[in-house]
Amino acid sequence: MRIYEDLRNVQGRLGVMQYVFAGLMALLAVYFWQLQVVRARYFRALAENNRIRPMVVAAPRGTLLDRHGRILVDNRASFNVILTPEHSDDLGRTIERLAALLRLENSQVRERISRRQPPFQSVVVKADATIDDVSSVEARRLEEPEANVEVVPLRSYPLAHAAAHALGRVGEVTDRQLTLTAFNGIQPGTLVGQAGIEWQYNGVLMGKDGVRRVIVNSRGLEVGEAGREPPVQGPPVTLTLDMDLQKYFEQALGGRPGSAVALDPNTGEILAMISNPSFDPNLFSTGIEAAAWARLVKDPETPLMNRVIQGVYSPGSSFKVAMALAALEERVITPQTTFYCPGYLSIYGTVFRCHKEEGHGTVNLQKAIALSCNVYFYNVGVRLEIERIARHARALGLGTSTGIDLPSEASGLIPDPEWKRRVVKDRWYPSETVSIAIGQGGVLVTPLQMARLAAVVANGGKLVQPHLIKAVADQPAEVPPAVDLHLKPSTLEAVREAMIAVVSEGTGRRAMIQGITVAGKTGSAQVVAHARLEADKKAHELQPHGWFICFAPVENPTIAMAVLVEHGTAGGQSAAPVAGQVLARYFGKPLPSEGVVPAPEPPTATPTGQPPRAAQ
Repeated sequence: MRIYEDLRNVQGRLGVMQYVFAGLMALLAVYFWQLQVVRARYFRALAENNRIRPMVVAAPRGTLLDRHGRILVDNRASFNVILTPEHSDDLGRTIERLAALLRLENSQVRERISRRQPPFQSVVVKADATIDDVSSVEARRLEEPEANVEVVPLRSYPLAHAAAHALGRVGEVTDRQLTLTAFNGIQPGTLVGQAGIEWQYNGVLMGKDGVRRVIVNSRGLEVGEAGREPPVQGPPVTLTLDMDLQKYFEQALGGRPGSAVALDPNTGEILAMISNPSFDPNLFSTGIEAAAWARLVKDPETPLMNRVIQGVYSPGSSFKVAMALAALEERVITPQTTFYCPGYLSIYGTVFRCHKEEGHGTVNLQKAIALSCNVYFYNVGVRLEIERIARHARALGLGTSTGIDLPSEASGLIPDPEWKRRVVKDRWYPSETVSIAIGQGGVLVTPLQMARLAAVVANGGKLVQPHLIKAVADQPAEVPPAVDLHLKPSTLEAVREAMIAVVSEGTGRRAMIQGITVAGKTGSAQVVAHARLEADKKAHELQPHGWFICFAPVENPTIAMAVLVEHGTAGGQSAAPVAGQVLARYFGKPLPSEGVVPAPEPPTATPTGQPPRAAQ
């Protein structure tokens, strides 16, 4: 009979359990050592971040000043109502109450929350909130702790519509912009330049954001502030624009569709730039509503387009300045060369008519430019031929971008046989050269290119670099030097005298200024076939565009400009008076007399089956 129990199996099992337990304890000790020693700094940082959260403080953008130090674009303090969804126990209820409090639709708040990317990022529910909004939110902080009010700098444009295309606008950085190197390091939701100078010099204007380190509780609610790094405002940027001249253009153009640009012919500094219709950039500072944006984008008058650098038009008879320079340089004519104008020229099986039915008779270069005789320049075009016309026009800066410090500049077009073979897949016909000679056909230019053409005659044959930047934080901007075209003094003198005659006795008499010698050239560019215009002479949208380019004073030019009035019929009747009013106010002279009326100026045209009429 056994007097003891065999416990060897039990002891074996206990031994295994002891080893397992010891192993688990060892693993737990290693894990604790990893947490408390090896990764102690990492977890300490996580804990600190749970207690202290960095909040970005937006830096005010640099102010934009005109050439005399007056503010063109500034910043003003504004209030944003923000919401942190993670702080809400019932987000749907919070959205309803906050929307009602701020007089918003629930869908608007939800749409803004849906665009948010990182968690715990506050959402701007209402930008540029009113004092009533701020008071309502602050009074309910205990009831709605997830809603808050922050003070932010808001971009302010005192000139509103005036100079909007040059100055530009701001808005939230887009997904496409975030992929560009120019926007490296910028976080979603940041306000950046979206057009004009604001876009071109965004990196300079943005400054450096600051940081608030706020202490939060277990729910993530702010209970204090641990520290602050103040933001650094972007440096002030001085532009070449003249605020007064900008206003003069706006008043003279009077809201009519068109554009105007003035520059210093010796330096290329843009003195004024206006494009109508325009828009108010203040609408974009707080985030433009989708409906308002849709209206701007779909508007057939294209208010967002900067017509000065993006609008391309036939130059009409203002192109004759380039033709005269080319012809004199190539010695196919002299200032004394004459052609007889009976009112038309029959050549290449086509009849090309002058705007004056009975003709101008025998005219030399000065008279041809002053009265804008088409027949004279038809003959000049035949002598020059298209290759030389295109070469000289491009050398004068036409049909190519100017390089101005603004985005999305159009280049225009100076057609030639090579271009037509490559694009149209057809050969060049000699009759096309005749149309090109008076600025029609396929010639397309921007108003800025035409202003630079006037500057070439004004400054003695130098192609200047148009630019808007003058200085950044009192440091002068670097600008490429002007290109000397090496035009003969006699060439420039002949064209200059002819342009003086345009204003003193020709088609540009409405730009005459008391005590100031103005040199200019009118132009009217046809937008539809002549037969269609004849069928509906009263239709505004079928009327030609009116051009006027000029510079003054002739003895020592300080301003050159181009004015384009869309569907203004004739440059002498629509564009020249605008230039005259601006020049008079710019030089402090009496406004031009309304009694001075130039000769009628029908539009320049191209052959369209019936003999076309052309004009200047």
